[in-house]
Amino acid sequence: MIKLEQLTGGHDRNGFDCGVAALDTWLRQTALQHQAKGISRTMVAVPDTQRTAQEWRDAGLQDITADSILGFYALSSALVVIEDLPQKIAHRYPRQIPVTRLGRLAVRLDMQSQGLGRILLADAVMRARQAALRVGSAGIVVDAKNAAAARFYQRYGFASCAGQPRKLFLAMW
Repeated sequence: MIKLEQLTGGHDRNGFDCGVAALDTWLRQTALQHQAKGISRTMVAVPDTQRTAQEWRDAGLQDITADSILGFYALSSALVVIEDLPQKIAHRYPRQIPVTRLGRLAVRLDMQSQGLGRILLADAVMRARQAALRVGSAGIVVDAKNAAAARFYQRYGFASCAGQPRKLFLAMW
């Protein structure tokens, strides 16, 4: 019913509303620029076919088209210092380590609490792992926007970093 693909100019960025203005604005104004400059890559969830989009419109989601963004996430590379990692695993690493940063993850308001966030996160982890097999990355780091988002990541194995409960890390190895 959905497919995940890299963001392009053909996707309806203006129709996306996740309820967090900073995330909506970043998708509309910054995501494609960062992609063009090689800063990050944004993956979007969209209806897999025109027929799926029509079925969702028939079910009451009037503004969904085949180009509608249902959710998205962005990945980039980063370095972290071990003092910023969860204390129980920091001892395994040298002073600085390469990581994959999950910079943004959002689901449109009318699609929230239906499992799409979990699908996006699983895809992000899978892509980060595939990249790490080629270029090296010790794990994934994310800065949760709020306590609820931090709990979401913790349900999937992310651990809070030392003294920063909303900065979370997931070791890949």
